[in-house]
Amino acid sequence: MADVTVEEDFRRWYVPWKERVCEVARPFSHGTVLRSRRHPDFWEYNCLRLDRPMEAGELIAVADRELADCAHRLVEWMIPMPDGVVRELRGQGWMANPLIYMRHDGRAVPEDRRELFEVDYDAVLELRDIWHREDFGDHTETETFQAQAREVAELAGVRVIAAIDDGCLTGFAQVETHDGGSEVTQVFVRRECRGAGIGGALTAQAIRVASDAAPQVWICAERDNRPRRLYQRLGFRSVVETGIAILVPKRSIP
Repeated sequence: MADVTVEEDFRRWYVPWKERVCEVARPFSHGTVLRSRRHPDFWEYNCLRLDRPMEAGELIAVADRELADCAHRLVEWMIPMPDGVVRELRGQGWMANPLIYMRHDGRAVPEDRRELFEVDYDAVLELRDIWHREDFGDHTETETFQAQAREVAELAGVRVIAAIDDGCLTGFAQVETHDGGSEVTQVFVRRECRGAGIGGALTAQAIRVASDAAPQVWICAERDNRPRRLYQRLGFRSVVETGIAILVPKRSIP
């Protein structure tokens, strides 16, 4: 039997999970329409997933048709998307980013003397809200989004590690496990606390937690941003280029 490539490992781990959570996984010409009626405001589970590139205008038209009853639009792609398409989506007001999924090589990660604590999911809700608004603005209330995100994370045995300084939460990391792999899905540090090594310490501890839960540990980084270099120093190696484009809900005006 032929050896399984690392990229095939990634697809066997990543693809089935979302299809199990979503009630609808319907093929179309360029990929799959994914819908979770139970989680309509959790954007990543109401989206298009592309297996081959599309022109920006065609992509937007299909998203408008298939996600017509959603306040948002979200498209993820499992292959490299031409940079020109990404630029055109940005020009149309979408947040579009090429991503790199990375797998840990199993090396021991450096110890850090700072104290980190495993906490309940909702213990870092304030930080989740701050992060959401940093990324997406005050487009809408986040309570429903966060509640539905928690429901999905709990299906994946979510664990949360927090950094606390003098009683104040300064950052957190999140690990989710399914299909023989664990993913460090989130690492966030308050803006005023960045640059002090908290993000690196949280990521390292998350790797330890993830390694105890599954034989493969994954993380996702924007292709062209700094965190990718941190993850490489901690032992992650690039496996596959993917990407995501989001048109966030418009803020309602009272």
